[in-house]
Amino acid sequence: MQEDLLKIKPVIEEVLLREQPESVLEISGYDGCFAKLMDECLEQNHSKKKPNRAIRTDRIDLMDSGLPEDKHRYDNIYKSDCLNTNYKLKEYDIIVVIHLFENLQADDAKLMLSDLLSKAKMSVLVFTPLYPYDLESESGMSTIRAYHPVMFIGYEFSYILAGETNEIQVYNFFPKVDYERLQCDNLTKPKTDIRKMKIAFLLPNLELTGCVKAILQQMKELKKNGHTVTLYYRSDTCKRVIPPWSNMTDDDVSAQVIIPENASYDDYFKDEDVLILGFVNQAEDFREPKTLVVLWEQGSPGIFGDHGKLLTSRSRERKVMHFLYRIPVNILSVSLAITDVLRGVFNRGSQLYINGIDTDFYHPDAQKNNEIPVILLVGNPALKFKGFFFAMDVLEEASKFGIPFKVKWISQIEFKLKNASFEIEKYISPSQEKLAEVYRSADIFLSTSLYESYSLPPLEAMASGLAVISTDNGGINTYAEPGNNCLICEQGDLNSMCFALCNLLLNREARESLAKAGRETALKYSIASVAPQLEKCLSRIIKSYRKP
Repeated sequence: MQEDLLKIKPVIEEVLLREQPESVLEISGYDGCFAKLMDECLEQNHSKKKPNRAIRTDRIDLMDSGLPEDKHRYDNIYKSDCLNTNYKLKEYDIIVVIHLFENLQADDAKLMLSDLLSKAKMSVLVFTPLYPYDLESESGMSTIRAYHPVMFIGYEFSYILAGETNEIQVYNFFPKVDYERLQCDNLTKPKTDIRKMKIAFLLPNLELTGCVKAILQQMKELKKNGHTVTLYYRSDTCKRVIPPWSNMTDDDVSAQVIIPENASYDDYFKDEDVLILGFVNQAEDFREPKTLVVLWEQGSPGIFGDHGKLLTSRSRERKVMHFLYRIPVNILSVSLAITDVLRGVFNRGSQLYINGIDTDFYHPDAQKNNEIPVILLVGNPALKFKGFFFAMDVLEEASKFGIPFKVKWISQIEFKLKNASFEIEKYISPSQEKLAEVYRSADIFLSTSLYESYSLPPLEAMASGLAVISTDNGGINTYAEPGNNCLICEQGDLNSMCFALCNLLLNREARESLAKAGRETALKYSIASVAPQLEKCLSRIIKSYRKP
């Protein structure tokens, strides 16, 4: 126990240093070790010239041990039955929960979390192992990650891994802010016939990302359907707005406009019916817009608590997120996961508008007949949430069975891998045509993301005739039908994912069955199928704001 506490000591110290709480409740079975750790952290804080204020420290003893030596370390010690939701606990600035959630079912843990958040002024700080203990397994550890960020969609939290080998998950949950509903979220006018619209898109950047690809694809389809579509970008150096990596032509948009860095947006957006933003940071420039503004929210790491560090209640990043998402612009959500976050954290309403793909551009190769199955990975290995370290573990484990396979990896950046026991054919920042060609050449698509707002590459793989294996990353549930059009494994479940992969490597019939169902799913989410929904969403917003 003492060893585990030493691993989380830097996190505790940092939270106390930044929050300066006056009261803390510990919930653990650690027999007083935490109070000693608190004292050490306070001494560290004092040495950093922070005021060494007395902190009221109470404890809920999960073991109900009642050791006499604990009494002088705490102001109050309560028995575990205090966690009953009917018990009237005091309010505390910070509540610390150590190694409890892994012993509860997920629904029970979330129920307890909600109750604790109602009693926390600053945050509920939760420590739980990456893989919980399992005495029935040979290693003594479970192979399934019991808790992960997707499980807490709808709560506001910050998340990191701690310990020398990242074996401890740390979540800092924040009490829900009681926001009033914004007027722009109340779309009361009924849907009517869609007229031709003047639509502006303001690109957030010109990088090859799922967000920008989706925006360009929507524009192209809206232009096909007879709408006037103008593409804008702010820059002092660009000569053309359509990114160089895109296969779009100038004829795919009505116009391209470059806005100088210091120019006013109001000088450019005058005759548009609606302006669509692709990233929430852009909303800051439209707090009092003269043009009707819509944010198409396609997700960001911050939505899933991933800020690269552990935030506290006073962190600037948290304040910025609340400021941005409360700006009164209309919002479209790319998935139900994003809808739940916006509603649960910021009390924002949004219309659901899912992403679509070009199923003519992404299509199967009817002549494909690989002697050795090809596994495809797509994404930047530097992005930790994509989970490529886990993908490599799965591939290494599968290779131990002697089943032959090849690996292809498409990435936006060059990368090096150490000690892989199999060859990897890399495709670095390929053209869009080459990208689709590589998709078609593979047999199995492996996706291991920790979280995704929508998860576009697996759908592109389905459209291209691949069998898809994925972790349960949240966004994929928009179109996934486990066992029918894909195989879904629990987060971190190495054994299950390896078994699924080996089964598909050995069973061509199973691969082809998943691929066929996947292609049928992709056709349902083709850009031609989903674009009319965007027209309806925009039309509804425009008509809700138009004066009679």
